[in-house]
Amino acid sequence: MHRTLSVAAFVVGAFASTVSFAAETADGRSAASRPAAAPASAPATTPQRAARTDVGTTPQPNDTVVADDQIVQGSQCVGLDCVDNESFGFDTLRLKENNTRIVFFDTSVDPFPNHHWQLTANDTQTGGLNRFSIEDLTAATIPFTVRSAPNNSLYIGDTGNIGIGTGAPAFDVHILTTDTPGVRLDQSNGGGFTAQTWDVAGNEANFFVRDVTGGSLLPFRIRPGAPTSSIDISASGNVGIGTASPAAKLDVAGDMLVHGTIAQLSSRSAKEHFVPVDGAGVLARLAALPINTWNYIGAGDGDRHLGPVAEDFHAAFGLGASDHFVAPTDVAGVALASVKALQDEVRERDERIDKLEARLRELEDLIRHGAR
Repeated sequence: MHRTLSVAAFVVGAFASTVSFAAETADGRSAASRPAAAPASAPATTPQRAARTDVGTTPQPNDTVVADDQIVQGSQCVGLDCVDNESFGFDTLRLKENNTRIVFFDTSVDPFPNHHWQLTANDTQTGGLNRFSIEDLTAATIPFTVRSAPNNSLYIGDTGNIGIGTGAPAFDVHILTTDTPGVRLDQSNGGGFTAQTWDVAGNEANFFVRDVTGGSLLPFRIRPGAPTSSIDISASGNVGIGTASPAAKLDVAGDMLVHGTIAQLSSRSAKEHFVPVDGAGVLARLAALPINTWNYIGAGDGDRHLGPVAEDFHAAFGLGASDHFVAPTDVAGVALASVKALQDEVRERDERIDKLEARLRELEDLIRHGAR
């Protein structure tokens, strides 16, 4: 049967013989709450409790076994360095010696959980760590350690929010430092993968992702004051620049400045439903298409452009999925088709001119021969 033993009762019961009461109020409790004290003896001459000797070649058992509930209406000190008339202050239970540990020794058997746990205060060796740890004695691991850390190094608020460096966490995890709070993502090569370290952090200059392994490069940065939806990825995967509702894979609400070449997919292998174009018809529709100079609303007269409006272009050629946008490919296609149609017209005119010139030469020859 799985039995649960109160750690407090165990500690209090096992060391009940070490309890002493005093009438003073050094522990923060009123003297009236204390039981009447016997006449004080000379505490300075009272020897310290000897170490346990219930082991070794000549054991002298000195355990105190209480086969009942144990109630101590006062404070308790446990350890080799406890003294008579110990001044407890507000301490209810005090562990006092050079190596203090509390062990939770679970005597359960499978299939019940039965790992042994230990609360450890400080290392035992010279030059060791000042630390408070929770140790899994069964697994020989130390999953949790606190060293001589500053206030609010780890703080869990009454809402469940976790503060790191703050006692007033305002979000699920709230990190507060005086210089560049951040999180490090550090992959070791212990699992067979290449080691890689990333930092995600922010300060008054920027929020950034830093490639520590790659030379502390900053491939991604956001400056303070950037407007809402400066970069917005929708549920469809569309990316908006300056828009919260991108209608294409990349939807830019504003101008684009490209320091390089824009290359559009135009491979035959990516196209279908080819239909020949009547160049003369395209040229005729282009001739009727209004072309104006203009500026975008809010851009000002100093930022003017030349070209048709999308509504007229779409009405003339029926290209694109919307009458609010014009694709550069369609503009280029209309221009190329019109140029080819003009070339055809020029060639036809050249042919007519050649014929007229030939007839003119014939007439000139007839005139010259007739004059003789």
